[in-house]
This record gives sequence, C-alpha cells and structure tokens, in this order.
Amino acid sequence: MSAVRGLVLCTALFAAGAASGMPLEDGKFFINGYGRLATGKSWGNNYLGTNQDVGLHDMGSTLMFRALPVERLTLNTQFSFEKISTSADFKPSVDYAFAEWAFSDKLRLRAGRNQLPLGLYSEIYDVGTLRPFNQLPQGTYGGTSIGVENYDGVGLTGRVSVTGEWMVEYDAYGGFLDLKDPLSAACGTSGQCERPAQVLGGRLSLWTPVEGLRFTTSGYASRDPEKLQGEHQVRGVVGLGAEYLGESFWARAEFFNLFSEAADTRAGYLELAYFLTQHWQVAGRLESSRSWLPGFPASALTLLRHREAAVGVNFWVTPQFVFKLSFHNVIGNRFARPADPATPIASLEPHTRTVSLGTQFSF
Repeated sequence: MSAVRGLVLCTALFAAGAASGMPLEDGKFFINGYGRLATGKSWGNNYLGTNQDVGLHDMGSTLMFRALPVERLTLNTQFSFEKISTSADFKPSVDYAFAEWAFSDKLRLRAGRNQLPLGLYSEIYDVGTLRPFNQLPQGTYGGTSIGVENYDGVGLTGRVSVTGEWMVEYDAYGGFLDLKDPLSAACGTSGQCERPAQVLGGRLSLWTPVEGLRFTTSGYASRDPEKLQGEHQVRGVVGLGAEYLGESFWARAEFFNLFSEAADTRAGYLELAYFLTQHWQVAGRLESSRSWLPGFPASALTLLRHREAAVGVNFWVTPQFVFKLSFHNVIGNRFARPADPATPIASLEPHTRTVSLGTQFSF
C-alpha cells in the first residue's frame, strides 16, 4: 500500500470514528498512538516554538483508546503529553473522553468531551502522518478561537446517502468549549487566555463520487457566561473547506470568519502536496490571518496580522513514519513573537523566517 492510499484510508477511518489501530480482546478494544519530535531555528522572531538557536521546539505523544463493551456502544478516550520548547515541562491533557451510541449509520449520539467537528483537521489534530507539514495552519488551528480542539457536551452525527455515490455527513452539537484567544481587552493578544463558553454548532460534509474529494461547511455560535467590559461576549464562526486526497496529489483549502463584539478575524489557507515517488513528497502552503479589534492602536497592528508562505520536503519511510523538513516565511507578529517579551511594539521585527525539521509516526 502506498503512503497516499494509507493516508486516505486512515483519514476516512478517523473521520468516521471507526475502530482502527491495535485490536485486543477479540476486537472489543483498540489502541492508537501518535508521536512527534521537531527541531528548528528562527530568524527575526520566535515562531512555532523555535528561537535563534537550533534546539528542540516540539515534542509530544498521544494515546487513543477505543472500547466496544456491548453492541452499538463505543467508548473513546485520548490522552496527550506535550512539551513545547526545551524550558517547558511535559503537559498531560485529556483531549477526548466520550461515549457513542449508534442507533444506525444515519444517527449516532455522543456525550462527554467530544472532538469539535469544525474544518478538515478537527478530528486529526495530533495525527502528524495525515498532513504534509509538522504544524497545522496557525491562523485556523493555532492560538485562536477558531479551531478549538474539543467541547464538553452532547452531539449527534451520521451519514446519509443522497443519490448514487454522493453522501452527506452531518454533525450537530451543544455544550461548552474553551476560548483560547478572543483578543478582548481582558485577555490581550498573548494567546494564553482561556475561559469556558457556551456553544451550539454543526458541520455538513459532502462526499463526492470522486474518491478522496469532499466539501465542508461548518460553524458555531458561542456565548461567554462571564461579563467583560459590562457585556456578554457573543461570537460566531463560519467556514468553508475542500480537500482532495488522490493517489499522488493532495489539496486542502479552508476559509473561516470569526465575528464577535470584541473582535473579528478572517483566516484561510491553501495547502498542496505531491508525491514525486512512493517515498518523496514536496509540499507548499499559503496562509493568511487578519483580525480587527476596536480601539487597537495603529502602531501595533502587526500583532493582529499573519501571512505565511511555506515549502517542505518529506521522506515517508512507511505511511505511518515520516521525516519532514520545511521553510516558513512569515510576515506579521500574530504568532511570531520576539525573544525578549519586553521588546517595545515600535521595535518589533515584522519579518520572521523559520526552518523546521521533524519526524512523526502513528500506529
């Protein structure tokens, strides 16, 4: 099986929530694992955990457990252990912990800490062998309130055949999620602010007769129960996406718009990859993210902007083990920050270049 065929199959299995991985107990218990290790160097600012010196900037491992104790019932739990930069400690977290009851393929009920069904990468955040770069697009899946990884609550999902080989997959959910970076006056622009918010949302995916081609539309509305500056913070996120995973060629594109009382954000990317041989792959990505915050000083607008062009070369030992080398040219300081936090805004370097070398595996 080629790397492409393996990726297409794995993507379909993860997105559908099907049992996969290492089977135990006569197929009633499954284990999946993912890991990553990356080093790199930046010029201009620190970006994606890199700094001016070559060193470790991203290391993590993930274990996902899936149990089928009785017919129709599936229990899913995923744990992650991450270390960002050499100075940080390993940070354990529970990504998912939910139960699913399958009434049929057309209707499944989920309850607990669920995967947030938003965009193309939402169910495979930690699976580095299902993407061409070490890191996901930051404007959509990085330190923003767009691509949140999970929510606590209840959801419905299912697949319905429309006509012929056309199929629609739907998700609807409600509960609570953690907003990572609302860009409000109370949280600033550090990207470290998190607080719970009520959420309602959904996603529709259209699978076409062309193998590997689908289109998505998704979004959610959230409400912060805490009052900031005397008002409830209400926000909405809407987006469109398309992907094609072919025998040799991959393409993904997404655009999202976040609008709220505190700030508006537009983010999008185009990501392409091509297998020159069974093992060698080249990749490219263009990305843009821009936020508007009322009253934000014009001299600091670089903190609300992000543009990135990236190119990469990957060597796939197997579909489950890959080495990745990439170069990133970044304009703006939305995610690229100076090594010295005390650097005055007027002295910020808006141009950053980063080289990242990493390896990722899955089973």
